[in-house]
Amino acid sequence: MTVTGNNERIRQALEAGDAVRAERECRGWLQAIPDDESALLWLAYAQQQQGRMDEALATYQRLTVLYPKAGRHWGNFGTLLRAVGRLAEAQQCYEQALRLEPDDILAKANLGLLCMERGELVQARDLLLDAALHQPGDLSLRINAALVSHECGDTLAVEHLLADWRAWPELDGQLRIDLAWLFSQTGRVAEAEQLLDKAMVLDGERPRTIARLILLYERVNRLDEARSLLARLPEPRTLADDSEREDVAAAICTMAMRGADPAAARHQLEQLIAQIREHRHRSNLYFALAKACDRLGDTEAVMHALAQAHAAQLETAAQLVPELMAPGVEPLAPALVRMTAADVAGWPTGLAPAARPSPVFVVGFPRSGTTMLEQMLDAHPALASMDERPFMQELVEELQGWGVLYPEALGQLDESRCEALRQAYWARVADVVQLKPGQQLVDKNPLNLLHLPLIRRLFPDAKVILALRHPCDVILSNYMQDFRSPGFQVMCSSLERLARGYVHAMQYVIHHEALLGLQVLHLRYEDLLDDFDGMVERIGSFIGLDDADPLRNFHQHARQKGFISTPSYSQVTQPPNRQAMGRWRRYESAFEPLLPVLREVMEHWGYDA
Repeated sequence: MTVTGNNERIRQALEAGDAVRAERECRGWLQAIPDDESALLWLAYAQQQQGRMDEALATYQRLTVLYPKAGRHWGNFGTLLRAVGRLAEAQQCYEQALRLEPDDILAKANLGLLCMERGELVQARDLLLDAALHQPGDLSLRINAALVSHECGDTLAVEHLLADWRAWPELDGQLRIDLAWLFSQTGRVAEAEQLLDKAMVLDGERPRTIARLILLYERVNRLDEARSLLARLPEPRTLADDSEREDVAAAICTMAMRGADPAAARHQLEQLIAQIREHRHRSNLYFALAKACDRLGDTEAVMHALAQAHAAQLETAAQLVPELMAPGVEPLAPALVRMTAADVAGWPTGLAPAARPSPVFVVGFPRSGTTMLEQMLDAHPALASMDERPFMQELVEELQGWGVLYPEALGQLDESRCEALRQAYWARVADVVQLKPGQQLVDKNPLNLLHLPLIRRLFPDAKVILALRHPCDVILSNYMQDFRSPGFQVMCSSLERLARGYVHAMQYVIHHEALLGLQVLHLRYEDLLDDFDGMVERIGSFIGLDDADPLRNFHQHARQKGFISTPSYSQVTQPPNRQAMGRWRRYESAFEPLLPVLREVMEHWGYDA
């Protein structure tokens, strides 16, 4: 009896699905050679195939005792521990495997996946990115690395990992669905739909695939198509797989909210929350529950759900931005900077030396109506928007890479550097929108309000529309949002912290608008709704439109737009309405402590309590 012969007989038995015979062969081998490494390894696998997990664990553990310097045994032991839910012990095993063999890609990948499961996102991202770098052909590694990078807000890593996806071989079912989800989250709707349609054909109408397709259709306001699939979903409680049950429930809840049935959404969400063991995995569900309860008028339940949502969300944010967690730290730190008259002395005035018109910038604190304004402007044939892009922030980072203190040292830039920045900006624009001859760009990004100095330096003739809304409504709406940015997650974690961040941002705007001499139109959301036609004419006159009439039909235009990246993607497909005005008054007791903090800014913009 040779080692080769033993291995071959055991392999044949396992390939034939006869784990009992494989185990018998292993035990005969071990009788002849006790503690043989290969025999024990086969035995553990045969026990695992028979579902005898405790015995398989004991055998893997025995291998780590007999051969403690072999990293693969620690890795195998860890993988089975992870499979039975003993995650902390599994992590210790993987870490030991990597101590013994630091370049073991499989151990890195498995530890990264375990960290994902445990919600340790930063460590998971670093491990999976490293593993994917060394094994780019492992598509499971690349997609999982992209998933965790997305959770960390690392969009550049996601783009790099998926750049050549069309050259990949055929994916299996779950990887195809995961890739589609990544595309759906980043606005690549056609690619997401293509993958999900293929999954429906190749893998059958699985509940998860149907649910993801419903969520995709809802996200791009294709509601009839979403509703047509809804009846094909099973009841979530009938599904054994936790993640599949969550996907199906999410699709049902989302469509219930779009169908004006918040009670049904609340019922599904409360059931689902009770079934999810890990608190940190519930944050998005609590945010959805808060919105359902708000629609039902149950303000106490809303505030309870939001407290739970933010507590769960902060567990993740603390890993990504630990420096922002101290109570006195301002997540919007640039809002604390104030330029002086000396800083802007000598800046040139007049037109920017460019061959095209300057963009129209739409800015404002998030949830102030910027998306509605963007869709209004984009509905005009002379204007084109590009959804929400961080291009001005990227220019600031480029400046800082040059060693230029921003914004105080903008005056040190000569014209050649300003032109280089303008060209870098327009190159980015060209990647996402093709301007037709004569079209003017609309750059809508709420937090460009912190980049007014750069707008003034690069585009001195630019028109800026500042979207305003009652500060309490703005703060409540932000508090209810499930933001992906960890900095925003921290700032929005309490009403008090949000109020401070809002005031700092508005004080920054007030100071720099006066200092820089920008052309700014103040547009209050409430005025827009009270006198929509009058405000449309005012906007058109400010920008210089001959005919502002197309702005009136923004909601019809938005329905055809496809992906809109902001949380108000569904609201902007409706005609102007006053449903969200004054919503904060239902939560007035929670806002009373904030009013002294907000009073100065409220009075400046003409709002009262």
